[in-house]
Amino acid sequence: LAFSLLTVLLYGVWGALSKIVSDDMSPFMYQVAFSAGLIPIVVVLLRSPRLSVGSGEKRRTRGKFYAFATGILGGAGNIALYQSLSIGGKASVSVPLSSVYSIVTVILAFVLLKERISSMQKLGLIFGFVAIYLLST
Repeated sequence: LAFSLLTVLLYGVWGALSKIVSDDMSPFMYQVAFSAGLIPIVVVLLRSPRLSVGSGEKRRTRGKFYAFATGILGGAGNIALYQSLSIGGKASVSVPLSSVYSIVTVILAFVLLKERISSMQKLGLIFGFVAIYLLST
């Protein structure tokens, strides 16, 4: 729970700062600067003994591919958000709206990964769609 709450706090500050930055640079340059900001974290992680956790070389190779792909998707998503903010989107709308991406995750988990969706998750999806409507009005 503590790490989840820390994530909420860090992402909340990131979202507010993103609007400030969007007034000063293009979405593409912002993504470059954002990526450069990850370098200190990467340096620390590369020194971690947990870096090569996983069973078997094939599994690690597959994991690296998917991790790289999620990096590309995340970067493209960031650029789309930064573009939204740079053309006048309000941080109070754009950032929370982009945060309901979990709706897509739940649907893809059901369709592609054959995961079951519980009644509570279905209710969460409904609330998510309601949130999208309320945020966009």
